[in-house]
Amino acid sequence: MGQKTREARRARIEEASRRIQHWRQTREKRSRMPEPLWDSAVALAREYGLYATAQGLRVSYSSLKTRVMAAASQQRDPGTPAARFVELGSAGAFGAARGAGATVVELTGSDGQKLTLRLASTNELDLPALLREFWGRQA
Repeated sequence: MGQKTREARRARIEEASRRIQHWRQTREKRSRMPEPLWDSAVALAREYGLYATAQGLRVSYSSLKTRVMAAASQQRDPGTPAARFVELGSAGAFGAARGAGATVVELTGSDGQKLTLRLASTNELDLPALLREFWGRQA
């Protein structure tokens, strides 16, 4: 991650943190955090991850996780199955498993966007970077 990207992330989290802190200082006792503040926290968590966002905003990790999961299930088309974790292994394992044929990598986002790659060789494939780039565009 580049320096500018880290600075932009830090600035966005700090801005949201200031808004939450202002709400904490001016709220009535025992009142719930307003939905617009939670919405911004969810958006940040989708982009930067749950742990980093919860720590930066000083909000409950489990509450944020519940809201991120609820938001994801609301956005998903009812006919689209929930995303699941699939261990892919290394590029060398792909080559060994596929034999002489081409490798096909297909990604489907929660919004229905698809990315299909047909590769003759996976020796130069940086699959983690590819996945980060594709899923990063989903937010």
